[in-house]
Amino acid sequence: MTSARADETSGWLSSVSDERARTWLSGGQSIGVDASDFEAIPRDKTGARAAAILSLYESDLTNRPVTQCVEWVASEMGMSRKSRRFVSSLATAVENRRTELDRRLDRYLKGRTMQDTSPVVRNVLRTALVELEMYPKTRTAVIINEAVKLSQMFDTQNTGRFVNGVLGAIVRDTDRDGAGI
Repeated sequence: MTSARADETSGWLSSVSDERARTWLSGGQSIGVDASDFEAIPRDKTGARAAAILSLYESDLTNRPVTQCVEWVASEMGMSRKSRRFVSSLATAVENRRTELDRRLDRYLKGRTMQDTSPVVRNVLRTALVELEMYPKTRTAVIINEAVKLSQMFDTQNTGRFVNGVLGAIVRDTDRDGAGI
């Protein structure tokens, strides 16, 4: 059974203030997000991508190492070892290359910067870019579609178009099958 909050089609994280999220993520009082909210996230590759984004979000808000955040999120979600390895590889790569990724993504934001976007969307874009680079066997359309779906799940419906546009422009300007991304 999933909670009503997690079943909403959008705004799962965007409706939580940074201050309240910091309290929740640091083990303080509940903000209305509990283990049942994690039940709404599938236990497949989509769920693993979601876990990477949630881990990066937690790390951003709490200044904890992303590896610690991955362990907490993966534990809350009851993820398999294989999924945890995938989550860890994505989240760690994003953390290690954050400045470079942001600089590359800034070029596609049309007058905005990565700092102007929500923390969730920043991490969705970073994670998708890393996955495009690290997992060449995964179809480009799958990675972009998953990023759109996750941005809508965790932020708002409107972010889907934004994420699709940014990632689509990057793919058009690069040669994913080569070493261009």
